[in-house]
Amino acid sequence: MASVSEKITDSTFVYSQPWFYNNELALRCELGVGDGEEYMNNAIERVVRIASILFENRKIDAVFYNEYFDADGNACECGHLGLDISEVIALDIDLLHSLGQIDEDISAVKRYISYNVSFMKVMEIIKKQVHCQYDPLVSVVSFENQCIFSVYDDRGCDIVFFSEEKFKEFYLKLYPYLLDYDRKAMKNRYDSLCI
Repeated sequence: MASVSEKITDSTFVYSQPWFYNNELALRCELGVGDGEEYMNNAIERVVRIASILFENRKIDAVFYNEYFDADGNACECGHLGLDISEVIALDIDLLHSLGQIDEDISAVKRYISYNVSFMKVMEIIKKQVHCQYDPLVSVVSFENQCIFSVYDDRGCDIVFFSEEKFKEFYLKLYPYLLDYDRKAMKNRYDSLCI
């Protein structure tokens, strides 16, 4: 299996939502619990705790997001993230079209990657994603833990692993945060790796 660092720079690596359902070695965690203001406070608190477990040493190896371009070459729905871009990868547009991952009117997709972004900066971005204030969605990478951490909104986040051992390790570490709705599927994935 290729490492996460190889995957994020691969023009044929399709990383699309729903991340949990599109990747076998993935966990889905619940963020918002409770009601009203408590719900959003819990979502922020839980996303910070989950990130602190995944990035225990507060080291973010990479952050990436995709930008989509229309037939005229204009960027579609992309916000300014304030990140220094280290690498730009033009994704395989024909592959994305053939897999039905993008609309036919999209003419190009680029993945923007920033390396060694501060934990605090990433937490700012993620908190805004929880509040649905950022487009595009930003994904956070740990080379050490061989994973990509992606928040989809205040309801939850997905963690995709590129190592069976890391999946098993973090299944146990993140167990209290796992989404009940998908808990059985995650347990089945975990059990199949422990045989």
